[in-house]
Amino acid sequence: MPLAMDFGTCNTVLARWQPSSRQVKTLQIGGPTRIYNYLIPGTQKRQLSAVIPSLIHYGSRVDIAHAGKTIGAQVENVGLATDRGTFRWMKLDLLKGNNRARRINGQLITPRQAAESFIEQVLFAAAGNEDEDLVITLPIESFDHYANWLQNTTSRVFPGRIRMLDEATACILGYGTRVREGQVYIVFDFGGGTLDISVVKILELDADQTRPCIVLGRSGEEIGGALVDQWLLKELAQAQGLNSDTIGAIGSDLLHAIENAKVKLSDGIEQVKVEHFDGAKRISHTFSVTDLRHVLEADRVSLGNRNFYRLISLTLERALTQAQERYATKRSDIRAVFMVGGSSLLLGVADLVKNLLPDCPVHCENPFEAIARGACRYAGGNINLTLVHDYCLRAWDSERSEYSLIPIIPKGTHYPTERPISIKYINGACEGSEYLSLVVIERSEMVRPEGLWEIIGGRLQRRTTDWHTDNALKELNPADREFIHANPSCIAGARRFIASFGVDANKRLTISLKDLNPEGNSTIQFSDGKHLPLPIQDLPFVKL
Repeated sequence: MPLAMDFGTCNTVLARWQPSSRQVKTLQIGGPTRIYNYLIPGTQKRQLSAVIPSLIHYGSRVDIAHAGKTIGAQVENVGLATDRGTFRWMKLDLLKGNNRARRINGQLITPRQAAESFIEQVLFAAAGNEDEDLVITLPIESFDHYANWLQNTTSRVFPGRIRMLDEATACILGYGTRVREGQVYIVFDFGGGTLDISVVKILELDADQTRPCIVLGRSGEEIGGALVDQWLLKELAQAQGLNSDTIGAIGSDLLHAIENAKVKLSDGIEQVKVEHFDGAKRISHTFSVTDLRHVLEADRVSLGNRNFYRLISLTLERALTQAQERYATKRSDIRAVFMVGGSSLLLGVADLVKNLLPDCPVHCENPFEAIARGACRYAGGNINLTLVHDYCLRAWDSERSEYSLIPIIPKGTHYPTERPISIKYINGACEGSEYLSLVVIERSEMVRPEGLWEIIGGRLQRRTTDWHTDNALKELNPADREFIHANPSCIAGARRFIASFGVDANKRLTISLKDLNPEGNSTIQFSDGKHLPLPIQDLPFVKL
């Protein structure tokens, strides 16, 4: 049976397709699972969702199985969520290229290693003999390195077929009974630290449970529930007369209590008391719904003299503007908004989106499970997916005396590709060249504010000047640019190799390479020093 996993920044969700009932079941794996009981915004209905907090703890303070590692809700239940031996936000670290190791119990452990151990334990606990197909979800803007890492990590545990699906498409499939081909929707993904809004269009229906989409416009902000926690902490500190030294001495337990208060206030409870006593200092403070609303409505210099709600509004407007400028998409074309991520449940967020799009249905009833459930539905068939970034070759422009990017596969390309999308000839730059370089760049685009978050005076602050289009560039083969080894050596200016490019089912760039010298014994060299003779066919470029 198909199994799906949504590895999230804050929570991970598992789902399995039930062939007999043609329904999706969200999985629980015992102790690591946490059950969320929340009020669906704008209703009096409550919903239960099963998630696994994306946490892994290394240490010996509790009796832990799996060689001193514990995961998910078990970490929270023993008060270790904010312990130094606990890794959280692992996905965000990997996407941003942050892999700095920590020394824990005399051992250096990186976020990548922690994430691998977490995923392996989750899949080991969930996968059964009946699971033949696994679908894992990817951020829509993720680079090949992340996709390849996730593929390799899951394949070590799961022996069956593994496929990938972007989170925006999975979200739409999670609310699939409301989706129609040819229509335009908004995916509003609001997690613990980031807001990502995508305007997408459904292209065609391949099967009952599958629907492809293309991205018309995207916009993002680095805001979320974690930032709100910091603002509430500041309010408490001012009310209790606490300085930064006192807060630091108390530790992160206080911030965790404030986070729980924020969730309860957003869930309809009028007042929540935050208490803490460590033997030296007693703190007791009551937050009300009015207090939380005041925090969210306050203009802040760090947000460009805007408040939380206003920043969300601007982010949505930027995504709509991009879709309008590029595809002539009108606001009236939007048929529905699908909200995912825990911060979608923050006080007033769903109401704000409904007010901004009054004629458009806003669905926020399943923010935790929608992506995993949609990925599970995807396993029922094939989707004609499209890239949201370009692949380019870096080439020397002799007229400008600088490097330029030459597109080889444009965004919007459907994948997997059935035939080469681009073909290029490669020749030696000088007589006798034996080592030839080929540098491939992934170029991803998102409208972002110019500026960044900085810790200034112990506080998280934003310095913003203006909005701009951010072209994120990621080199696919930084470890071995000169991976083509010509034997015999090249003749200057003569066409020696022919390279063709495509994209595989896991959204990875592939290369096919042939030596045009009929007597040639050329090879490519991997980063580990191993050689592979030419010709090669459809090799994932990220493996070089």
